[in-house]
Amino acid sequence: MALPVPESAAGTREDILRTLVGHPEGLSDRELAETLVEAHPGIDYKAVNHQCRKLVTAGAVERVGTKPVRTRLAPGYVPPAPPDRPIEEPEPSTDAPDVSLAPTTTGLPGLPPVQAAVLAALVDAPAGLTDNEIAAILAPAHPDVDPKAFNYQCRKLVKAGLVERSARSKDAPIRTRVTDAGREEAASAVLPAPGPDRTFTDPTVFTADPRDEQEDEEPPSRRPRPRPKAPSDDLARIRRSERAGDDPDETPLRFLPFSASASVVLRERLAQRAALRTVPARSREVVVPQRDVLQGWSRTQNVAAAVATWLTRRGGTVRRATEQGPALDLVAGLDGEDVHVEVTGWPPDGARTHPSTLAADWFRAASAAAVQRRRAHPRSRVVIALPDTRRYRGLAADAASTLEQARAEVWFVDADGAVQLS
Repeated sequence: MALPVPESAAGTREDILRTLVGHPEGLSDRELAETLVEAHPGIDYKAVNHQCRKLVTAGAVERVGTKPVRTRLAPGYVPPAPPDRPIEEPEPSTDAPDVSLAPTTTGLPGLPPVQAAVLAALVDAPAGLTDNEIAAILAPAHPDVDPKAFNYQCRKLVKAGLVERSARSKDAPIRTRVTDAGREEAASAVLPAPGPDRTFTDPTVFTADPRDEQEDEEPPSRRPRPRPKAPSDDLARIRRSERAGDDPDETPLRFLPFSASASVVLRERLAQRAALRTVPARSREVVVPQRDVLQGWSRTQNVAAAVATWLTRRGGTVRRATEQGPALDLVAGLDGEDVHVEVTGWPPDGARTHPSTLAADWFRAASAAAVQRRRAHPRSRVVIALPDTRRYRGLAADAASTLEQARAEVWFVDADGAVQLS
């Protein structure tokens, strides 16, 4: 029992089915592409593979073997015969004019005006035209027709056997060429081929342009017409300049077509925005560390607050407090000499590294900082302030010789805030 011809098997797929009739053992995608290259210039094995998969889904062919996979006709399938008359199939409606065929006085099947114009344009182009080229040629006659509608009309002409379209390719666009039947249809029609010196005064007949002495006119451009410059354009440019960080004082306000009062208001707003963007100058006032009750007594801030309080009670003055990572640097004056204190606390709970291991790293960093401070300030007192824990006590004892060579003191702060000097 022969299977029906699938509705999608048109053009390239019909040629594939007819080619497979003479090869019962089947052909590979590359062999099919080489066979169909004359009828479909630009076709490659990838396009053939896509069409064969479509035919497999429709049940017309089957693919067998391994690489290279071969395509052959399905058992019992009869390929379609070449069309000898126009094929009429319903298509989804578009914005294009109606394409139903109407009888003419010559007895030949008539064509709608758009299809007749497309066919006439293709007669003078043996190499074929793309959809965009067809739309450009017919734009003066059909200015209201969407360019996509010409693609739809070309596909209708393909089904009627009047034109043929090349295969889809990445390197070249699809081109539409007129067939022998199309040339006969165009010769029997009244419409001559459209040229640069002709225009369409009747929807079905091409007539000569009465204004032959005038130069050819280009098709109307679809670009928006330029509009005159408005004051809002300058204001928008100023706002973009502000967002980009430009100086508002350099804005050429004298060129704006504003009144004097509007210019004054704009200057005031720009000055206000410039003031908001200005970074405030750093204050020279020293912020003495304060105790944070929400943190443990051994944290760096609380240890530094205890040391600052201890120095203030003994008549000292804190001149600088700088936080650097887990440490806090204090510079104070006590008894007529400078005191540089490197404050380090106990690591917080929940860190990825164990607090005992992290405390050792912090202590080594504080010791290295103390050695550097001794080199920079040979006549000042250099101090390392630590929370009074067993771990820090052990680390200070192990590094006693190094700290003694650097003449660095070690102060321990307990939970009550008392400072014990080493």
